[in-house]
Amino acid sequence: MKIQCGLAKGQVLQRLVGRGASAHLTGTTKETGPVLATLSAENQTLPGWNQRSVGRAVAGQFEARLSGLPSGGPFLLTLECETKRTSTTFFVGDVWLLAGQSNMQGIGNLCGAAKPHSLVRVFTLRREWRLAKDPLHILGESPDLCHNGGRQFSPEAGNLARKGAKGTGLGIFFARERIAQTGVPQGLICTAHGGTSMEQWSPDGKKAGPASLYASMLASVSATGQPVAGVLWYQGESDRGEPQAAQYTAKMQNLVHAARRDLRLPGLPWAIVQLGRVFSQTGNSEGWNSIQEQQRLLPGRINNLETVAAIDLPMDDHIHIGADGLARLGIRLARAMNHLLEGKGDRPPQFGKLRAARSAIPGECWLEVSFKHVQGKLQASGDPSGFSMLDGKGKTLPVIYRTTLHGDTVRLYYPAVENVHVGYGMGFTPHCNISDERGFSLPVFGPVALKRTRALSAFFSEWAATDILPARIPLASLTSKHLTTESHSRRVCALGTDGFVNEHACWEGHSAHAFFSAILNLPEAMTLRILMGYDGPFALWVGAKRVFLDEAGANPAVADASNRIIKLAPGRHVLRVAMDLADGAAWGFFLRFERLGLSKTQIASGNFLIPVNEPSQK
Repeated sequence: MKIQCGLAKGQVLQRLVGRGASAHLTGTTKETGPVLATLSAENQTLPGWNQRSVGRAVAGQFEARLSGLPSGGPFLLTLECETKRTSTTFFVGDVWLLAGQSNMQGIGNLCGAAKPHSLVRVFTLRREWRLAKDPLHILGESPDLCHNGGRQFSPEAGNLARKGAKGTGLGIFFARERIAQTGVPQGLICTAHGGTSMEQWSPDGKKAGPASLYASMLASVSATGQPVAGVLWYQGESDRGEPQAAQYTAKMQNLVHAARRDLRLPGLPWAIVQLGRVFSQTGNSEGWNSIQEQQRLLPGRINNLETVAAIDLPMDDHIHIGADGLARLGIRLARAMNHLLEGKGDRPPQFGKLRAARSAIPGECWLEVSFKHVQGKLQASGDPSGFSMLDGKGKTLPVIYRTTLHGDTVRLYYPAVENVHVGYGMGFTPHCNISDERGFSLPVFGPVALKRTRALSAFFSEWAATDILPARIPLASLTSKHLTTESHSRRVCALGTDGFVNEHACWEGHSAHAFFSAILNLPEAMTLRILMGYDGPFALWVGAKRVFLDEAGANPAVADASNRIIKLAPGRHVLRVAMDLADGAAWGFFLRFERLGLSKTQIASGNFLIPVNEPSQK
């Protein structure tokens, strides 16, 4: 008597809520008659399972149906038909699909591999059940072309491949955490393959049979004869280029929909990993960050899917997470999956909203970034880091000078700049160290536009300027006539990205004055607040009228620290600035405008006219 299909030695059967597990067995026998099943554990027959009638043998074949199998194991199943019998061991618990590319396949150093657990079993790429021990994925063992490249490993070659230095994955770490949560055995089905793209996983390619990763995945599930509890997915590195990155969300939606349809599991849970870091990369990280942002947003686009972050995890090489990080990631995935299955807590932190405000300190602003599903409070090892501000072209602005944590909120302090974008984990290799008290990292997000709250012009950064001039009379005694009599012999521009007109290299060690002029072109009448910051005695004229004077100006120069409101008619207005070099201690100034009298809707939309700046030639 021999079991041919439906239950393999050491297999994990998938438990069904309220019904236990079931299995449909077929095989061969020389007897004819009823098939009886006896089920035992630890040498004790389970109640109701002493020679239970489960099927019948006819003409050399038998068929048996087992149902209501309880969770646990290992169980010993003995089948009898007249004088013949056979036996095998199996488990009942949860079975998971491991799919994606190399970080799911497992490329971590084996010296940190998870310890095998007697209740964690793996269905290998050879489609054999065994005790789960890293490395789980040996690509050449698969009978399918998409994995083996046209030549399947022999058993000996497969065993040899397990003796390398690499191969730790997250599967066993995940399964061990699930055992801690549920107490039931765990099965892992290997289907991942390093370096693969969404195109290679496309359900549209399943007609290619063994050449299709998707078809191979379905074949592995089919070979178990069982449903699965959920899918663990870690992929996206190979789709960071264009046009692939722009298509990622649509391809994920197609993949999840097709898998649920073809496996006949319409609510099949997916727990996916957001891309982490990658080193040895140059150029624009826009595609990489785009995949991360799309993965963050997938739970809002695909039901019963959760995304966990990996941006803070330590690496074993330039792109693969190491064993220490995989252990933490396995726990995060297990807890996220618990939420998908049970609806209980443990959702990963998710980006909430931005709220900007001005500090009581002149020129200082802070931005609050709040997060949902934070357990306990946010924490960091060392100074919190990972946040960035970017301009509209994606260029990082080095303006965040302090980050503080307040419960489920992060506060970013920065100079008075607006109309920027905010992100966490931007670039290829950010240093991100903020998590909640469970150890769940904040997700990579952004760049997200910071909502406009004020109608601000850009900093006036190009001015016609004089050379250093003798300080003949105090600033308070100067008139616009004094300024226009001096020749403007050179042009200056703000250095860096903060809008500061920096003349330190010219002024250091000198005691004198310097004058600047620029043109303000207004397409219509406006009420403007002139925003200024300076680090020496400073005066400003609009046309022939002096509108501001501070003879006590001193270091440091703080953007927007001083202001004056003026009303101007449409047309061309000449701005003139005079600064005392303060014995070489002065460096320069900031100047920009805020337009007043606009509605919140106009400001938020950005549909307002901003004053135009050009250097004066006079």
